[in-house]
Amino acid sequence: MADIERITLYSYNAAGTNTFTQVTANPTVLYHVSVSHNGGSVGYLQIYDNGTQQAGAGTPDFAIAVHSGTAAAGTPSFEATRDISYGAYGRRMNGGLSYLWAAGATGTAAHGANAVVDITYRGSI
Repeated sequence: MADIERITLYSYNAAGTNTFTQVTANPTVLYHVSVSHNGGSVGYLQIYDNGTQQAGAGTPDFAIAVHSGTAAAGTPSFEATRDISYGAYGRRMNGGLSYLWAAGATGTAAHGANAVVDITYRGSI
């Protein structure tokens, strides 16, 4: 039986830890990423083209910076959101798709605030 192509929306609440998260271990096409948080400092959603759950994943393929969503003393002033769209053709992820919510663009330092991550991708089932 042939693989069936489908579009999938993956939604996850990334806790304020450095937990490496596997979305899919299969080759996929990434179409859209939306990430938001209300923490007091910039957070980074690190995207990996590997589909494994290894904490020592190495350098991410790219990172999405999400600005702080709070004003002085941690008072929420707006929801910090980033929406990234890769258009009709998407971005090919040959090794699968994993991510890490962190305090830096590289490395695994945990971010102190939770984030909501929505990813739209197409893969095989």
